[in-house]
Amino acid sequence: MPENTTTEQHDEDLRASLEAAYDEKSDIEEPEASDAAPSDENDSNLPENTEDSGENTEKTAENRSLKEEIDENSAKTNEKGEKKPFVEVKKPNQAPQPEVEPEKTEKDPIAKAPQAWKPEAREHWDAIPEEARREIVRHEQQVKEALRDTAEARQFAQAVTQTLQPYQQFIKAEGSNPIQAIDNLMSTAAALRTGNADQVAQLVTQITNQFGIGRFGKEFVRKLDESLSGAAPKEESPEVKALREQYERELAPLKQMHQQMQQQQYYQAQQANQATQSELQQFASQAEFLEDVRMDMADLMDLAAQQGRELSLQEAYDRACWANPEIRNVLTRRQQAQQAQQVNEKTQRAKKAAVSVSGSAPVSQAQASNGANLREDLEFAISQLSR
Repeated sequence: MPENTTTEQHDEDLRASLEAAYDEKSDIEEPEASDAAPSDENDSNLPENTEDSGENTEKTAENRSLKEEIDENSAKTNEKGEKKPFVEVKKPNQAPQPEVEPEKTEKDPIAKAPQAWKPEAREHWDAIPEEARREIVRHEQQVKEALRDTAEARQFAQAVTQTLQPYQQFIKAEGSNPIQAIDNLMSTAAALRTGNADQVAQLVTQITNQFGIGRFGKEFVRKLDESLSGAAPKEESPEVKALREQYERELAPLKQMHQQMQQQQYYQAQQANQATQSELQQFASQAEFLEDVRMDMADLMDLAAQQGRELSLQEAYDRACWANPEIRNVLTRRQQAQQAQQVNEKTQRAKKAAVSVSGSAPVSQAQASNGANLREDLEFAISQLSR
C-alpha cells in the first residue's frame, strides 16, 4: 500500500484490509489443522504435501504482510492524533434499531384551557393558536403566583376587618378610622406597660374621669375604692372542703371515660375525614366541570340530607351539570357530535359492504332481471347495490 494517501482512502483501505485478513485467516485455519498430524502414507503423496505447504507458506506470508501493514497504519494514525477508523459494522440482515424517544414526564401546560374559564369558552381552546395559548397560560400562572404570594396578607386583612366590624360605630362616632383606632389602643397599652408611676397614674385618672365619673358620677369613685381595697376572700370550711374532694374522687372515673370517648370519636372522625378527602381527590381528577358546579353540588347534597335521602357525588355532579345552562349546551353538543360520528361510521361500513357485494360473482341470468326493457334492468341493478 503506498504511504502518501489521503485520510479517507487510508481509512477505506485499512478497513478493506481488515476484512480480507479476517476472511483469509478463517480459510487458512482449516488446512493447517489437517496438515498438523503426521502421516505415513506412500511416498507418492509427498509432492502434493510439498505443494500444500508451499501454498500455506505463501498465505501466511500474505497474512503477515497484512498484519504488518495494519500495525504500520495504526502507528501512523496514532502519531497524527487522528481517531481510529474502527466503526461498528452492521450485519446485512440486522434490523434497524428503533430510536427510543424519551418519555414525557411533565404534563403539557397548554393541553387544557384554564379552569377559571366558562365551560363554553373552554370548548374553543384548541382553536386558539399555540403561541396565544402559551401566553394565556403564562398570564394565568402569574395571577396564581400573585394570589398565592399575597394569600397570607389577604387573610390577615380579612381577620382584622372581621375583628373591627362590631366596633365600627364607636370608631365612626369619634370621627376616626380603623387604622387610627388601632394605633390609639396600642399606644395606651404600651403606656400602661412601660410608663412610670406618675405616667400610669395620670393615664388611669384620665380614663376614670372620661369613662367612669363622666358616665356614673361620684358613685363610681366609691365603687372603685371598694373594688381596690376589697375584702380578703373567706377561707373554705373543712366540711365543705372534704365534700368537694370526695365529689371530685367519685367523678374522676367518669371524667376519664368521657375523655376516652372523646378521643375515640376524634379518631373516628379523623379517619372518616381522610376517607372523604381521598374520595374527593379521586373524583375531582375525573370530573371536568367540578369547579363550575361545586356550590350547586353542595346545595343539592344538603337538600337531600334534609329530606333524609343520600345523594352520591356522581349523582350530585350530573344533576348540577345538567342544571347549568352553559354546561348543558356543551354536553349536548358533544353528544350530537358523537352521534354524528357513529352515523358516519355506520355509513362508511355500509358503503364498504356495498362495494364488496358489487365485486362478488354475478348472479345467474334467470335471477338477474325479469324486465323486458333497459329501464327495468337498471332499476334491478340499483336495488341490488342498495342492499
